[in-house]
This record gives sequence, C-alpha cells and structure tokens, in this order.
Amino acid sequence: MATSSRWRQRLLGSLSGQLQLATYLAVFLGFSGASIAGLWLTQRNQLVSGDADLRASARSLETCLLAERLLEIPAGETGAARARRQQAIRQELRWHSTNRHTLWIEQPNGELLLPADGHLPVDSVVAEVASGSGDQPGVTRRFSVDGMDYIAILNRVYPSGQKVWSSAEVTRINQAQSAFLNWMIVIWGGCLVLSLAVVNRLVRRIIRPLRQLSEASSALTADTLNSSALQIEGAPLEVTQLANTYNDLRARLAKSWSDQRRFVSAVSHELRTPLTIVQGYLHRTLKRGDNLTDGQRKGLSTAEEESLRMRHLLDDLLDLSRSDSGQLRLNSEAVEMAMAVREAVDLARSSLEREVELQLPAQLDASGMLVALADPDRLRQVLLDLIENAHKYSPDGTPVTVRLAQAEAMAVVEVVDQGIGIPPEDLPKVFDRFHRAANATVSSGSGLGLSIVQLLVEAMGGTVGVTSQLGQGSTFSVRLPLSNDGVGARSSAASE
Repeated sequence: MATSSRWRQRLLGSLSGQLQLATYLAVFLGFSGASIAGLWLTQRNQLVSGDADLRASARSLETCLLAERLLEIPAGETGAARARRQQAIRQELRWHSTNRHTLWIEQPNGELLLPADGHLPVDSVVAEVASGSGDQPGVTRRFSVDGMDYIAILNRVYPSGQKVWSSAEVTRINQAQSAFLNWMIVIWGGCLVLSLAVVNRLVRRIIRPLRQLSEASSALTADTLNSSALQIEGAPLEVTQLANTYNDLRARLAKSWSDQRRFVSAVSHELRTPLTIVQGYLHRTLKRGDNLTDGQRKGLSTAEEESLRMRHLLDDLLDLSRSDSGQLRLNSEAVEMAMAVREAVDLARSSLEREVELQLPAQLDASGMLVALADPDRLRQVLLDLIENAHKYSPDGTPVTVRLAQAEAMAVVEVVDQGIGIPPEDLPKVFDRFHRAANATVSSGSGLGLSIVQLLVEAMGGTVGVTSQLGQGSTFSVRLPLSNDGVGARSSAASE
C-alpha cells in the first residue's frame, strides 16, 4: 500500500507526472485505436474481396449456364441427353473454377454436379457444408477441413430447386492476416515505446525550467539577491514569462534589501553618537551628584542602564549592517585563551547576580598557554553574550559554567547552563535573526544576540554550535583555530 501510495503521489502529485500520464494515455489510446481500426479494415476488405470474387465467379457461371440453357430440364429427357447436359455443366464448372475457387451445383434430389478435375477437396468441403444448419442464399460460411480454412456461399436457389454453390480455400489469407497482425503488434509496440521516450524527453524539457526556478527560489537568500538571476533558454513562452517575473521580483527585493541595510546603517550611525553623549552625561551626573536624592539617583541609574542597552543594540545593528555589506573588519591576533576567558568570566560575575563557574583543564593550568587566533574585544563580546543568554534562561540558584578545552587544532569554549533547554525543532534556527524558541518565557532583548555571536565567531575563522535537552539545559560551544605561536609555546613549556 505504501509503494502504491508513493507511485500515486509521484504520478498525480506533480506537474511532471500529470503531463507524462496524460500524454502516455493519449499516445496509447491513439496508437491502439489506429492499430485496431487498421486491422479491422484490412480483414474486412480481404473478406469482402474474397466474397466478391466468389459471387463474381458464380454470376459468370450462371450467365453461361443460362445462355446455354443447361439448367433447364427438358420434359422426357433421355438418360444419354441428361448425361451430356451434366457433363457440359461440369465442364462449365471447371472453366469458372480457379486454383482458389471451386463451384458446384446441388440438384433437387441431392445429387452434386462437381467440376471436372477440381482443385479443392470438394468431397470434404461439401460434407462440411452439408453438415451446416440452414441454406440461406448470400450468407458466407467459414469452416476448417483437415487443418485448412475455407469459406462457402450459396449464391442462388432456382425455382427448379437447383442450388449454385461456390467455395474458396483461405488458409493463406488467414496466415497472412496472422503474420500481419504479429507485425502490427511489433510495430505498434516499437512506435509506442519510441513515442513514450520522446514524450518523456519533451516533458522533462518543459519541466526543467520550472525545476530551475524552484531550485533558484529555494536557494535565494539576502546575500544572493544580486547574483541569483535565472537564465532560461529554449523554454515555452509561459515559462519564460514566469522566469522574467521571478527576475523582476528578485530585483525589487534586492533593491528593497539594499535600501533597508543603508537605512539601518545610517540610523545606527546617527543615533550612536548622541546616545553615547547622553550616556556619558548620565554617568558623570551620578558620579558627581552628591546632592541627588535616592529617587533621582535611581531614575538616573535606570536611564543609564537603558542608554547602555540601546547602545549595545545599535552596536549589534551596525555589526549586522557591516556584515551584510561586506565591511565587517576584525583584528585577528594570537590570544591567550585562558586569560581571555578569565576576563570575560570576571566581568560577568561583576554584572550578574549569579554564580559563574570557570573550568580549566589541568594541563592548561600547568603550561598556562592555549593560544588561538581571534579578535580579543570581539571574543570578549561573544563570551559575555553567551553567558548573559545562559543567565537569562536559567532558574535562580543554578550556576552557569564556562569550560575551556582543546580539541585537535581548535580551542573550544563551552558555556553550559541548567535552564529550560531548547526544543529540537528550534535548534536549527537558534542562530537566526529575531528567532525565539517556542518555550522562551523571557521577552526582553532584541533577538539578535546569538546571530551576532555566530557572525563574529565565523568572522574570526571559527564555528559555534549548540546542544540542548528540554528541562536540563543547553551547551553553546565556540571553536577557534589555534595559533602556530601558541602551539610552539605549549611545546616549549612541556619540554621544560
């Protein structure tokens, strides 16, 4: 049942399958109808031709017999005269019979006048005719005798009771028809297979542009809008028009996306400077405002926190804008990972009301060197964003753990929480912009944090991934390539 359902879906569930099925049925019915009609007409014409020959021979015989008055039985005919008349009739029968046709006359008393030196086994044929039911003039009878095929016709019944019969052996004709039928089947099958192959090729050619359009649409991203024009040659007019419409739509989307990126970049640049000034004034006011009341100080602190949050959001938008336009620049240098991770953990501990644990392997503590290629400031930003994300989705009283390790030629930093976890269906989209998991209960934040993390890590030549279990927590892993200098330093430290 499953196989049948798959085939039904393949044939009827796609445009290609429907076109092929409809064309196959049309070709099959057309070939079948033409072949059957051709065979029927050929057989009918042969039978009609054979019947016409028999009737023509019979008419010619009757004309001669009537002209010579051989069918008339004179009154008081003597035996010798009767024998001469019958011999003359037999001679006429012989002259009007051919290699394929035989004629004879049945007398009222059942006596048969057969042609002299007949070409057919008349006795067997006559016996078969006599065994038939009814004698209807003009009706063709078909039968077989000793493996041979024959037809017989009662041409006329005279008032005197005499009957004129004609028969023909049609074995060769039937054999020829059988051979013709076999050849027709072979030719029909060959033409059908050839037609189906041609139809299949034509349908694939018609469908190919649609598949190209589908593949181009599925591969379309914001980064490929300007370079994903669909070029189709030799396609039907309707498909070409559809491709042109797709290219026009892609061009409009590319323009809109470009305008949006320029707008975001311009707004972020314009807002960042005055927001920095506001945040600076708020900070100085809090530091020097000895005469501020507790309410005023709390309000100013809230305003400073919000200005910092808005500045962080603007920085994220600027990073995304620079990345989309290919202008994001990072300073890649050798970074001692243990020190960088300690600094990030210390900053997180000072700003978060949560325990942040740091785990370093024993060999790193002994050598003190694990050097990776990264941008120090951006690496700190990545680690702080991951720790803040773990804090946001973890219950109170549970720690966030930061682990540093080495895996082959990569430095690995893991941020582990014991939070709510991420549903499996959301894992592939966790680094998408503005994406939130279905079980996320925290509504604060821009939804850009993890996408910025992935952007910065990949810009530093590394990768970021996540594993998670619902109700048990998540682990975010940052992998950065090791620096050759770091490898040499660790080797030297180990040898000492």
